[in-house]
Amino acid sequence: MKKTILFSIMLTAAFAANAQLKVSPKMTQGDQKNYASTTVINIPGQGTVTISDESSISVAEVLSDGFVLSYETNKVTTDAKADNVIGQIMAAAQEVMMGSNVRIVTDKDGKPLRLDNFDIVKQQVAKKADAILDQMLKAAPQLGQMMSRDDLRNQILENITADNILKSMQNITSPIALNGKTVMTGAQEDFVNEQGLKLKRMYFVNGNKVTANSSMNMTKDEMKQLIISTVEKAAPDQAAMIKQNIDQVMASGMIKFDVKETATYEIGDDGWVKSINGESTNESMGQSMSVKSTVTLQ
Repeated sequence: MKKTILFSIMLTAAFAANAQLKVSPKMTQGDQKNYASTTVINIPGQGTVTISDESSISVAEVLSDGFVLSYETNKVTTDAKADNVIGQIMAAAQEVMMGSNVRIVTDKDGKPLRLDNFDIVKQQVAKKADAILDQMLKAAPQLGQMMSRDDLRNQILENITADNILKSMQNITSPIALNGKTVMTGAQEDFVNEQGLKLKRMYFVNGNKVTANSSMNMTKDEMKQLIISTVEKAAPDQAAMIKQNIDQVMASGMIKFDVKETATYEIGDDGWVKSINGESTNESMGQSMSVKSTVTLQ
């Protein structure tokens, strides 16, 4: 009996030791990786929209304590119809990054630390947004009747901040999301996504494949503040009522937020991601949206 227990403990320890992976891509100046991604979004009341893009990540500089990566979006296409406001805005939010060389300073393992040129990127993105809006409103003048040009522009540029661009490098479909991490089966970490939601991510490792599962991880008080701030932004005339009745609103489930994500990464021998298969669901203000994504090294 004791031998059986001891063997079981040794087997568990051996499994735990093997079920871990340090992600540290090999980098030399001039290296470049090209990725193609396809995202299928199920938008409530709008149907399914597909957005495809091609991007490149290159090693622009080798520093004494890390690297500078150049991230470029080279092509964005979508099947969103001209009058599909949400689909057009989502595609435009990616398209505005085309032509911008986002320089990311990393540590020696390629973990993103900060942006090196956000002021330049911001100017380029704003100019690109105006050009995209001109095309959108010319192709579908009815969009201007649904939302003003300024509101459309704000929706497109809303998340284009240095902090959010850096956070986007850590979302489930980013090829450099795992850089610098020693992931192991059962390991957990907390993070905040681009929408400001707090999530907990758990990892599972199987050889060169890593699966990450994420779910909401917010206290009741944090959730209250999230609901209030969201209503203040989306429906300011109802904000006072929501504040006064926040406990009843939360108990009723009238306004609920929930996020679930899962992604499986295949890591190449050189430490770079070869493929990602991701899926997420996002419930917000009574609407549920699902997203399926694939990212492939070309």
